Amino acid sequence: MKKQISTIISIILIIIIAIFALMNFESVEVNFGFASFQVPLVLLILICLLIGALIIFLFSSTQNVKKNRQYKQLASESQKRQDDLNAEIGELNNNLKELETRLKNSTGKQEIGSRDQQISDLQDEIAKLTEKLSSQK
Repeated sequence: MKKQISTIISIILIIIIAIFALMNFESVEVNFGFASFQVPLVLLILICLLIGALIIFLFSSTQNVKKNRQYKQLASESQKRQDDLNAEIGELNNNLKELETRLKNSTGKQEIGSRDQQISDLQDEIAKLTEKLSSQK
């Protein structure tokens, strides 16, 4: 849509300039300081228009080149940052797996410790019951 509007405005401006140029057919003297010559005003207007368009094109081209360089630099920085973050995520995932393994091992050790305690308590009760049984005989 924006490109269509721009094209329409450009066509209207070209038509206005063409009408203006056709209304000015008389010859004018152009003086460059070291040389002067007679040129039809229509031709002078068109040459100035083309020179202006060329200057605008050159300025916009340099701006586009600068923007492309900035875009490429930002894209490479972004990719580097993304790679760094992915590496950090991988490292954090490895740390998480290691911590989960430790937790499982420590939980297992706690269970073994509590079961060992239960076994020793049961052995103590067996010894007491055996003593009671021996003393009742």
